[in-house]
Amino acid sequence: MMSFLNSSSLSVSRRWSARSKHLVQLLRRRPRGYQHFLLSTLSARLRTGRSFGNPVSITLEPTNICNLRCPVCETGAGLLDRRPENMSYEAFVKILEKVGPGANHLMFYYMGEPFLNKDAYRMIRYARDMGLYVTTCTNGDLINPEALYESGINHISFQIGGLTQETHQFYRQNSDLSRVLENLRSYVSLIREKGKKTDEHEVELGFIVMKQNENEIEDVYRLGKAWGVKTTLISPCVRTSEQGKSFLPSDEKYWLYDRHSLEEKGQLVIKRNLPRRDCPWIYYSITILVDGSVVPCCRDAQGKYIMGNLLSNSLEKTWNGRGFKRFRYQFSRLRDSLPLCTLCPGEGTPELK
Repeated sequence: MMSFLNSSSLSVSRRWSARSKHLVQLLRRRPRGYQHFLLSTLSARLRTGRSFGNPVSITLEPTNICNLRCPVCETGAGLLDRRPENMSYEAFVKILEKVGPGANHLMFYYMGEPFLNKDAYRMIRYARDMGLYVTTCTNGDLINPEALYESGINHISFQIGGLTQETHQFYRQNSDLSRVLENLRSYVSLIREKGKKTDEHEVELGFIVMKQNENEIEDVYRLGKAWGVKTTLISPCVRTSEQGKSFLPSDEKYWLYDRHSLEEKGQLVIKRNLPRRDCPWIYYSITILVDGSVVPCCRDAQGKYIMGNLLSNSLEKTWNGRGFKRFRYQFSRLRDSLPLCTLCPGEGTPELK
């Protein structure tokens, strides 16, 4: 990979390393899509409007509906300005036939609970049979452990908001913590009983850190260790100063946001002044909404920057169409004019330990 990159590009690669680490690890273990990764790396280094490689990582939204009412999530708060729907199995297959052959990784979730889609396990199985590494994120309330195991999924994150029903439901409204933990326990037990295949059935416990539960962090780590799953801390996302005061933990190391913007009532929060980073994801990754529309990245929950639609257009026409090329050009030269990027973790966020 490095043979055609000069010392300047090595510096760029280091700035990207935190965001790209997982993808690079996947490519090392599973070289599928590596040629496209190299070509896209060159495109990103040159800051071209066109990406020389196809997307290596796919984010696909099987549904934009959720059974929970998380107050700072666009879906849970009823703020998602898109028609609620599930993707059909036929549409899923049609899209993957276009974008899957050159890809390495499928993130099977976006602005909804993926397992509300009745075909979710079937979709995962199809993607796995295509050779994709499949990950998903779930609130855990609706999981069928047996069907999940048989789908062959590589990695799943069960996300909770606390270790008691009281703290959990402060954010995860309409969720039953005991059911989530039982589903997690049952899935882990099933893996131990039936056996874990190479790079399949990896399990993560995601913990959203808030002022209501920050005293439970050590207990969450102990629970994860006892059950043999990785524990990951997640910084809460808020949009206004009122939400920040309600949810952000007292320990500011978990904040993504500037303190002064949180002190003014009604103020939209802004990110902390952390190191500015380049973004490789507009060259490596494609985000596909439930209706087949493509947006530049996972920050566009509302679908304001539509680049095309993979149900009606080819991958090439969408991935290197006028809209995507203009967006890449604007990002590389006029980034401050893109509101989509202002709170992106790629702009620099605290590392949570």
